[in-house]
Amino acid sequence: MRNWKKRTGRWSHQRGAGTVAWLSGAVVVIIIITLGLRLGPYYMDFRTLQAVMAGLPADDVHQMSNRSLRELLQKRFKINNIRSMTVREIINFSRTKKLTEININYEVREHMLFNIDAVLTFDESYSYR
Repeated sequence: MRNWKKRTGRWSHQRGAGTVAWLSGAVVVIIIITLGLRLGPYYMDFRTLQAVMAGLPADDVHQMSNRSLRELLQKRFKINNIRSMTVREIINFSRTKKLTEININYEVREHMLFNIDAVLTFDESYSYR
């Protein structure tokens, strides 16, 4: 029985990943999937906001009042199913005689696990003449 290990070559011919390597890989894959499922919708909402802003009539924005511009954006938010935020909360207008600047600026906190939170900050500006 002493030479059993040498005869079978059990340890000298072992190939492949061990249990610890497989479990570590599985944990990494689960973490990546969890991040994608929890944070992905916020990035999709921001992309939708970018599409809404790109769809604004660039020639008319400077002539519109702040109130009518807010109403137009709120309607487009509803159409595109952005219901978790309002125009007043995330969009700021700044106007000069020749330029209207619209700034989207907001932050989202998502609880991940235990005392770990993810903070996503979105900030983008659009200028209209």
